[in-house]
Amino acid sequence: MCLFPIPLGIATISTGLFTGLLLTMLLIFQPILNQLSATEYVEVMQRFLSVARRSPLNVTLMVTSILAPLPTLFGFYQSSNWLGFRLASMGITIFFVGMFLVSRFLNEPLYDQILGWTSKTLPIDWQAVLQQWYILNIVRVCASGSSFVIFLITLSS
Repeated sequence: MCLFPIPLGIATISTGLFTGLLLTMLLIFQPILNQLSATEYVEVMQRFLSVARRSPLNVTLMVTSILAPLPTLFGFYQSSNWLGFRLASMGITIFFVGMFLVSRFLNEPLYDQILGWTSKTLPIDWQAVLQQWYILNIVRVCASGSSFVIFLITLSS
């Protein structure tokens, strides 16, 4: 029995929403980007990043997914429910590493690079940057999706 189902439920919903947001990026937005010329790509990505990079929704989902399961983790520890403790720990850790750290230390520098481009100063390997962005989004969707599944399993146990 989960001692703190509400915070874990909030974390589950938050990671599920984040996973859906990232899947939308991969399955809808990415195919559109793949069809753009270099100039169009720069224009679209710069407009997108100016809105999405500091979106309150992104920040809220990220913080909620990391912090909301902590009371449940503490409750599992206090009650010596080691399975629940391990599962919740895994979910938090996977999300923190795969979402927060990847976003902060890999995506953010990439975004800075893209925001510094102009159609006249576009690097020759701009498509490699597009591919790197795609790969990082795959890593992030796997991390968020894994955490979502782990939180669901923990919530049902």
